[in-house]
Amino acid sequence: MKTKSSSFFMWIEKSKYPGSAPYDPEIKYPEYPFNYMQRPYKEINDVYRMIREIFISNHFDDERVNTDKWNPLGHCISPGNTVLIKPNWVSHHNPAEVDVRKQLDCLITHPSVVRCLFDYVYIALHGKGKIIIADAPVQGCRFDELALNSGYGELFEYFYEKNSNDLIIDIADLREVQMIYENDKYIQKECCENKYKGIVIDLNDNSYFRTVKSKRRLRVTNYAAKDTIIHHSCGKNQYSVSTALLEADVIINIPKPKTHRIAGYTAALKNMIGINTRKEYLPHHRKGKKGELGDEYIGTHNFLKYLNSTGNDLRNWALKHHKYFLAKITNDFSRFIGKNLDVLEKDRKKFGMWYGNDTIWRTILDVNKIVYYVDKNGAMSSEQQRKVLHFGDMIVCGDKDGPLRPSYREVGGILFSDNPVAFDYCVVKLMGLDYKKFPVLLHAVNESGLLGERADEIVLHSNVEMYNKTADEIKDSFMFNLPMGW
Repeated sequence: MKTKSSSFFMWIEKSKYPGSAPYDPEIKYPEYPFNYMQRPYKEINDVYRMIREIFISNHFDDERVNTDKWNPLGHCISPGNTVLIKPNWVSHHNPAEVDVRKQLDCLITHPSVVRCLFDYVYIALHGKGKIIIADAPVQGCRFDELALNSGYGELFEYFYEKNSNDLIIDIADLREVQMIYENDKYIQKECCENKYKGIVIDLNDNSYFRTVKSKRRLRVTNYAAKDTIIHHSCGKNQYSVSTALLEADVIINIPKPKTHRIAGYTAALKNMIGINTRKEYLPHHRKGKKGELGDEYIGTHNFLKYLNSTGNDLRNWALKHHKYFLAKITNDFSRFIGKNLDVLEKDRKKFGMWYGNDTIWRTILDVNKIVYYVDKNGAMSSEQQRKVLHFGDMIVCGDKDGPLRPSYREVGGILFSDNPVAFDYCVVKLMGLDYKKFPVLLHAVNESGLLGERADEIVLHSNVEMYNKTADEIKDSFMFNLPMGW
């Protein structure tokens, strides 16, 4: 029998991130697992306090709260487990904001949220097991730069200090392909040093792509079309997922809720895309006009849009085969056509970045099927294989042109749920949006195969009355602005 989801929104007006890594709590709480604090002074840490209050409000290990034996994650994490902490790292740069700190605060999961949850995972493991902190950013992310500018670099040092013979702590960039800028050109580079290799999982007819007839139109921006098509043809629906996922007994999913040009929004469900090592396996749209087997764009200025899309296809093929002169020519051609289209159509639908996209929701829900139902050996099961908790970093979110160019939007909350569909539904309601406008959430709600539940039965609890009600009844929202095309 399926149990009801539990969701809680902790909101403190004008709450802020702590400014100094490694983001210690402001006081040494009774359960704090370490003998010392990193800094001699005490900085206000709203994040640590808010997450702790979420545990208390949800009655996690109620009998021992405020004692040194308190273990709020002990109900789902046991000594010896492997726990995957899954932030949203996305990219090192956000061109929508000038200030570097604001750029990253609305783009990536803030490291202070990861730090607090790490501490409580550490408590639950009692010194035995494994903690993996990992994600797969976009192809062009310069991870060293991200770590340097965000505070993650110092936090990683803090994590590594906790390594022992019985407790392994790993930090991993899961990408097997990166885009680097070298000798005045972009080069796709294979990352052979990644210790968490990709394992190909074939969902076959368990995939949401089973009903799609136009497989040869499947596309992913920046990847050669053939490399996507071959993994979703002839009855196959394959994904290359990291062994970091397959090893995990428990996942702590920490999305950064934002608007999203292709999916409309991104939260718990979309954040799981980052467990894939190779993104060419992840269809994002289907080439061509909506209604003619494609979903790339609406049916206006069709010929120019076809040229724009074809130029992009040629560029991606040329990059794959290291034909950089051809890549530059086709890229310039596609950009030229694109600029002319932007003049002709102010709210241009391009590369599947609009509400008519009928592809990306299938990919997102497929990946979540793998997360929940594929076992450690890569086989599909009818039973849930790992426990997953979701903590949304909503102190600052991103709106407008997300996920790569989001604008800074202060919210001041941390959202918790043990169900990704309920989590996403609550996020969309808090954003002030209608879930029926987003295909991924419309298909996920009431979907018996993916932990879905009726929209009118999703309840949000909160420390403030205006959010302490059935999620469908929430009226006080943060009024997010959607990207162009939505």
